[in-house]
Amino acid sequence: MKPSIREEKYRNRQNQDSQTETEQLEAWEIWKKYELGKEYQHKIDLQDRTDTFFRFYNGDQWHGVNAGDEDLPIANFIKPIVKYKVSTVCQDGRQAFYNPLEYDRNGVNTEACEKLNSYFAKKWEKGKLDQVSWAVNKDAAICGAGYVFFGEGSDTEAGQIIDNINIMFADEKSEDIQSQKYIIIRERKFVKDVKAEALENGVPEDDLNMIVSDEEYQEQLGEKQEQNYAPKDGKCISLLFMYKDKEGFVHVLKAVRNLIYRPDTVIRARGPEGEYYGGLTRYPVVNLIWESVKNSSRGCGEVEYMIPNQLTVNKTLARRAIAIKNTAFPKIAYNASAIQEPRDILKAGAKIGFTDGMGQGINSIIGYLMPAHTSPDAKNLTDEIIGQTRELAGAGDAATGTIDPTKASGAAIIAVRDQSALPLNEQVARYSQFVEDLAYLWYDMWRAYNPNGLTVVIDDPATGEEVEEFIPPEVLNNLDVNVRVDVSKRSAYDRYAQEQSLQNLFQMQAITFDEYVEALESDSVMPKGKLERIIERRGQMQQMQAQIEQLSQQNQQMQMILEQIAGQGAGPEQGMTMQGMPMGTTQGMPQGNPTQQILINGAPTLPF
Repeated sequence: MKPSIREEKYRNRQNQDSQTETEQLEAWEIWKKYELGKEYQHKIDLQDRTDTFFRFYNGDQWHGVNAGDEDLPIANFIKPIVKYKVSTVCQDGRQAFYNPLEYDRNGVNTEACEKLNSYFAKKWEKGKLDQVSWAVNKDAAICGAGYVFFGEGSDTEAGQIIDNINIMFADEKSEDIQSQKYIIIRERKFVKDVKAEALENGVPEDDLNMIVSDEEYQEQLGEKQEQNYAPKDGKCISLLFMYKDKEGFVHVLKAVRNLIYRPDTVIRARGPEGEYYGGLTRYPVVNLIWESVKNSSRGCGEVEYMIPNQLTVNKTLARRAIAIKNTAFPKIAYNASAIQEPRDILKAGAKIGFTDGMGQGINSIIGYLMPAHTSPDAKNLTDEIIGQTRELAGAGDAATGTIDPTKASGAAIIAVRDQSALPLNEQVARYSQFVEDLAYLWYDMWRAYNPNGLTVVIDDPATGEEVEEFIPPEVLNNLDVNVRVDVSKRSAYDRYAQEQSLQNLFQMQAITFDEYVEALESDSVMPKGKLERIIERRGQMQQMQAQIEQLSQQNQQMQMILEQIAGQGAGPEQGMTMQGMPMGTTQGMPQGNPTQQILINGAPTLPF
């Protein structure tokens, strides 16, 4: 049977894009590397530990405990600590700027970098990278590391968060992503989707039978149970395998257990004669490690070492709750043989009959057991553990306490906030490095996927509208850039301090009202848009007033001309103007023919 066109393409790609230094990878080789990575994760108990970290963060801290009908208490101090630290790290915006490394005599490289800077900002906003960055920082703070994968195409803003157990490295001792010999990303996909992608890549239809569903749904975080799919509608493990060849260019292929359904493809452009040029030199993965661990690529988060304290607090609270329920309230004690109807004891207003054969009295038949004294030591221990844990984590009351902005200046508030954030300077620097690595990756992808030049969409600084700019391939491919990450203060207190400074300058009359409004940020507390409309209306009123004054001056000039003309026509003997006012002497007034031209505002006109 003659192979289809897709099958021919599939075989050609296998032959053309195979490894240069070794034979072509087989599916079983990729799966063996995957099994080695999974075995290492089981040795360090990565999945169970990560599941535990997320459960404690989310408040599921009695997981697996059978307490019967008892509702066990929880005082979750882990979550506010993590939230405080993540928000402190991410509260300031990040913007990457490209600059040419080499001297730019004619300014071409500088102009290209300015376009790339605007393009980066547009891509960041379109891809919601602020939200993605928060998610990566949150993962890192909880389990030690966060990963984001930026796909395989030119749509670089489509970032995908990868769980730490779903990414495996050739060297699990190194944090450096780009130094890895290979990277494996594990996904669970529907069998139908994998088969459709395999057909698109030219896999022979006879080989599609090797793509089958599996029961390996336990290899994931969170809720592991899946729906009861039919075998043909189920899911299977799909591996995205990436490695670099001798020249440093990235190869990508996809495989299931017994089949490579996307052939080995090098991310490089080809010329008309099949020759390679350019290409992707960086793995499209960016990681953020919360805190380094020696000889580990996984890092350490905030949750792991707070769990013992959290368990002690929860257990102490449970004991206190049970003790209070059993001993903190008075209980009725009575002689059951002497009470005629014991059920009447708990009825409001009921008459209680009793038999007192010995004549001992009611107090000897019915009484109350008074509450037992509860030691405050248990509560003090709970408060001390919570307080010490928060203080040692750098998230105590001094750091997270509320500040009344009406009673403190903006500069003082920022100084207190920055002082409390000093323990997180390492994490702040790591976040900036994450943005820098992302900027280098995007630039590498733009060059690799646009060998004929890059068309960027940016905002026109003059009009604010979107315009297209083109960066020629000879400039894009030969450009050697350096990335600088700027941190923009954008918290509420930063805006408050900035607006206070502008108000002080305005009150000191160092700036005008127009300059004050122009200096306000678009998201300021002061309504900049309303103030701009007020300035616009004032300008319109001033323009109208100026026009009225100009017309008034012109009317006065016209009146003077009319008086002169009227005086020439009446003669000195009549002595009155057209308005009936004394005309006075005519000396110095224009004489001669009343139809002569008179200049008004420099323009010749005829008198009436």
